[in-house]
Amino acid sequence: MSKEINAIGFVPRFFGAFGQFFKYMGNGNYAARCNEVSSGSKFEFEVEPKIITEEVEVIREIQIEAPKLDTVNTDGALQLLQLLQKEARFIDFTQESIDAYSDEEVGGAARQIHSGCSKVIQQYFSLDSVHEATENSRVEVPADYSPQQIKLEGLVQGDGPYTGTLIHPGWKITDIKLPKVSDTGGLSIIAPAEVEV
Repeated sequence: MSKEINAIGFVPRFFGAFGQFFKYMGNGNYAARCNEVSSGSKFEFEVEPKIITEEVEVIREIQIEAPKLDTVNTDGALQLLQLLQKEARFIDFTQESIDAYSDEEVGGAARQIHSGCSKVIQQYFSLDSVHEATENSRVEVPADYSPQQIKLEGLVQGDGPYTGTLIHPGWKITDIKLPKVSDTGGLSIIAPAEVEV
């Protein structure tokens, strides 16, 4: 709320004029302020505070449900874990604490695990990119895009279409060539216990 300045009477103005005259003549800063008031400028406490209102659009968050499987083929999952353990000792690496090892030691082990995992992926799976564009290129995403195929990052507003930078083209499986297993009774044994005699 602003503050009003009350007018003063003639007698106080008459005597005050002499004092103001000498102050005006002796103080350039004071004289400049008087000129501002004379030109119609108001003091800050005389001005009504300005209320700024702004409409902010609520950013829509897209919730993507995890795919629901009609059936779960545990045999295929167990078979893949067997292959990863056989070629890369993947289960050993994930089950052992690496806190006591240095970064150099972990890096050396990761190189072998990467080589084994890469061998399994290349031998039994065919992969392709979900999006055909190259990384860091500008792409258009239609309004009716599939959330399973494209994940929007950043400030997602409106219903699309969207324009953005492709930060990862995604992966999809085009073919699976896992070996057929006739006896699935032992698939839960990812790796047999090893005994040296």
